[in-house]
Amino acid sequence: MSKTLRKLTRMPLPEGWLWETFKRRFLLIDLRSFWLFIKESSLRSLMVRNGCDSKPPLNHGSVEKYSESPMSPANPFFAHGVASGEPLSDAVVIWTRVQDAVDVDWELSLSPEFDHIKAFGSCRAELENDLTINVDVTELDPFTVYYYRFRAGRHVSSVGKTKTLPASGEQRARFAQVSCAKYNAGFFNTYAAIAKRGDLDFLLHLGDYIYEASNNPPGSQTPGADIGRPFKPDHECKSLEDYRLRYEQYRSDPDVQAMHASLPIIPMVDDHEIADGAWRDGADEHDETRDGPWSLRMQAALKARSEWLPMRKNFPENPNRAYRTIQIGNLIDLLLVDTRTMRDRPAPPPEMYLESRSALGVHQRDWLYRSVESSKSRWCFIANPSVMSSTWSDSIDDKSRLALLKLKLIASNGVDPDWDQWDGYPHEREELLSVLSKKKGGLIVLSGDIHASFVFELKSGSQQLSSDPIGFEFVVPSITSQNLDDKMKWEPGTLSCEYQAALLELLPHAVWCDLDSHGYNVIDVNQDRVQVEYWHVQTVLQRSDIERMASSWKVRHGETSIERVD
Repeated sequence: MSKTLRKLTRMPLPEGWLWETFKRRFLLIDLRSFWLFIKESSLRSLMVRNGCDSKPPLNHGSVEKYSESPMSPANPFFAHGVASGEPLSDAVVIWTRVQDAVDVDWELSLSPEFDHIKAFGSCRAELENDLTINVDVTELDPFTVYYYRFRAGRHVSSVGKTKTLPASGEQRARFAQVSCAKYNAGFFNTYAAIAKRGDLDFLLHLGDYIYEASNNPPGSQTPGADIGRPFKPDHECKSLEDYRLRYEQYRSDPDVQAMHASLPIIPMVDDHEIADGAWRDGADEHDETRDGPWSLRMQAALKARSEWLPMRKNFPENPNRAYRTIQIGNLIDLLLVDTRTMRDRPAPPPEMYLESRSALGVHQRDWLYRSVESSKSRWCFIANPSVMSSTWSDSIDDKSRLALLKLKLIASNGVDPDWDQWDGYPHEREELLSVLSKKKGGLIVLSGDIHASFVFELKSGSQQLSSDPIGFEFVVPSITSQNLDDKMKWEPGTLSCEYQAALLELLPHAVWCDLDSHGYNVIDVNQDRVQVEYWHVQTVLQRSDIERMASSWKVRHGETSIERVD
């Protein structure tokens, strides 16, 4: 059989448009592609968990070659590009969106030329999913780079690059950390910088992937910048159609598309995917008499999110569940925590001090405590959208007060803690820190949401200032959402320096901060240490490729000190 096939693959094939048309309509593959199929023995056991049908690979003779950049010019039929996410050691989700309800073929290859096909199949784009497609590709090799693309008839998508996570035995991981991408506040230069790196395994997105806000927000929210990037729709998102249109706008941005085409994303949810200040049964500005039932709004927001992001259906019985564990070999147990959709309503003192109040909800809290206590990997990472360390003091000076108020890190009265962050759930936080202390020497918390860069020593409220921390918290700056200089309308890196110094004196567990810059973090992990680099872009008010490493920090395993190494 194999000798016959070899002879067939060497035979001259008919040429001309008539033969090409016949192949595309009837044969689907030529003999050389069929021989590639036979060679790839892993295809025989291909399984796709989302119910897509297995079909032959795309016609290699009629598909454009992959360019040097992962983000090739997109076919208008695939106007929102491609994406991948939720990587495991043996699987990854690939994503695209088309312009009509059609069958869409996909393939995943070990090479950008698509001459080593690993998996392929076909799905139907349906209006009920806003013509988006999520394919969970399984039975892949660990810690391996793959390339993928889609085709609908004569239309071929751009090519995406993705990577699986390491399996047990791999001793390293390197990924980016981001949060807070407000479209009308700036250009996504952070995404562009990440797309160009080429040295990352995945992107950890801690939430606020979109902002639901209006172009004319209420007084409790910050207006956008006057840079010609208004939100679509103009009003605040409340219906499924609104949220879908907002995601469509984001996914049309070239920097968003370049980022998604370059590496897989692990997304978490914060409040602005739903509404500002979201909690289990409402949000700061949600009025049911005006906006309708909260449950319907949350359901609409989370459905649009599940359509427009490359997400695995991890929990069919609870599709809105966001908290989960991701195993990165035996190096990292990455615990993703939802501090928004399951929490009690944020409340001022004295209610905030009640022992019964929860930012996690009973089910998530039980899961988190069990997961921490059973963690066997070298490092335990908590991916936590809300800042866990306290940003409050009972002796706030005037200079610190202004910065904390502008960044919403204390209550609007300028006196009380910010009850929207972990400061607003002090009893549960103390309980959580007690559980986390069991991972002392191997605990890292990655946070976002507050639009500033911070490095914190993680300590419980009962610890003495001179005591060793149980771990370290790295708070990533925003991608574009306004920080101190944006709100005060002064030049970055000028007047804010005084306020940064005041905060470091006020908060003794704060090691370093930057209140002005936008950007991302790079987390590099091996068995011996975690190193975190803060990368800041020059501006978000126009497109720019200038960035700098603002600081770099090393935490050695088993130790309770942190070292600046930039």
